[in-house]
Amino acid sequence: MTADTTTAPNAASPWWTSRFGHVSSTGWRLLTGLGLSRLGFVVVPFAAYWLASDRNLNPAQVTLVMTAFGAGWMLGVPTGGTMADRIGRKPTIITANTLSAGAFLLLGAAPTLVWLGVAAVAAGLTFDLARPAVQALLTDTTDPQTRPKILALLYWIMNLSRAVSCIIGGLLADKDFRLLFVLNAVLNLAFAAMVAVGVTDTTAPVPRRGHAPWRQVLSDRPMAAFTGVTLVFLVVHTQSTVTLPIVMDQAGIPPTWYGVILAADPIAVVIAQLLLQRLLATLPAPKVCAAGIAAIGIGLPITALGNTVTWFIATTPLWVAGEVMFLSVAPGIVAGLASPQLRGAYFGTWGATLGAAALAGPALAAVLLNLGGSALLWAVCATVAAAAALACLRLNPSPASDYVEERQ
Repeated sequence: MTADTTTAPNAASPWWTSRFGHVSSTGWRLLTGLGLSRLGFVVVPFAAYWLASDRNLNPAQVTLVMTAFGAGWMLGVPTGGTMADRIGRKPTIITANTLSAGAFLLLGAAPTLVWLGVAAVAAGLTFDLARPAVQALLTDTTDPQTRPKILALLYWIMNLSRAVSCIIGGLLADKDFRLLFVLNAVLNLAFAAMVAVGVTDTTAPVPRRGHAPWRQVLSDRPMAAFTGVTLVFLVVHTQSTVTLPIVMDQAGIPPTWYGVILAADPIAVVIAQLLLQRLLATLPAPKVCAAGIAAIGIGLPITALGNTVTWFIATTPLWVAGEVMFLSVAPGIVAGLASPQLRGAYFGTWGATLGAAALAGPALAAVLLNLGGSALLWAVCATVAAAAALACLRLNPSPASDYVEERQ
C-alpha cells in the first residue's frame, strides 16, 4: 500500500520537519482525535479512588470492580484488532468510540455493586477497542522507516492528554464525580465524528480464513515472546493504578492532590520522552525495554513507602522513566513484526496484555497483600520485573526499523 505522505500545512519549517515531517495528514487527524478522547478517559485513573471515596466500597470490592474492568479490557483490545482487519480501520474507530461513550455513562450511573461490575466489564471492553485500528491505520499510512517514530508520538500525545485530564479530573471530582463520565462521553463522540468526516481508509478488509487471528499472531515466536515480556511489565506497572491509589487514600490524600499526583506521571513521561526519544531510537529496542522493566520494578516500591504528597510526587519519576523507556519503543517492535494483512490482529493481541494486566494486577495485589502485606507485594514485583528484564535481553537486538521490510 502506498503511504500517505501529505504533511501538515506548516511542515515547511525545518524544526517542524525534523521533528514531525513524517506524520501524514491522516496521521495528524488520528493523533489529534485520540488525544481528545484520552482527555475524557480521566475516569480510568480515577476509578479506584472514585469507588473507594465516592461509592464507599471497601478494598475487596474496589478490587472486584477493577478486575471486572480488566476482564473487559483484555477481551476488548484483540476484538478491536480483529474488527480493524475484518471490517476496516475507520468503521472500527467510529463504532468503538460511540460504544465507549455509552458504556462509561452506564458505569457512572450504576446503582449497586452488581451493576458496577457489569458496567465495568462494558467499559473495559470498549476502553481500548479503537486503539488497534488507530495503530494499524497509522502504520498503513506511514513508510516503514518512520513507523516507530509516529507510534512513539502517539504514546507521547496520549500521555500529554492524560496529564491534562488528571488535573481537570481532580477539579471536577471535587464538585461531582459524575462530571468525569459526561466529559468522557462527549469527547469520545467527538473523536468518532472527526474520523467519520475527516479520515479516509483505503485498506481492504481481510476475509476470515484459517486459525483465529490471535493464534496466527502468537505462532510468530518473536511476537509471542515479546507479548509475554510486555504482560509481566504491565502487571507490575498496573500497581501504580491499583495499589498506589489505595495507599494514597489511606494516607488521607484529597481528590485535588490525588489528581496532581496522577498528573506527575504523564507530565514526567511527556518531558522525559521529549528529552530522550532521539537517544532511545538509536539504542537496541529490546535493551531499552529491559531497562524500562527494571526501572519499574525498583521505582514503584520506593514510591509506595511514602505517605505524603511531596514523597509521592518526588519519587514518581523513578518508575516513570521505566514507563517511557518501554512504552515509547515497544509499539515500534510490534509494527516491525506485524504482517500487513494482520496489523490489526498484531496490535490487538499485543494490546490485550493491557487488559490482562488490569485483570491480573488487582488479583495479584489482593492475594499478596493478604498473605504478607505490602512488603511481600513489592518484593514479588521487583523480582518478576528483574526476570522479565533478563528475558527481554534475549530477544532480537535489532530495532524494529531494521527488520520491518524483511517481515513484509
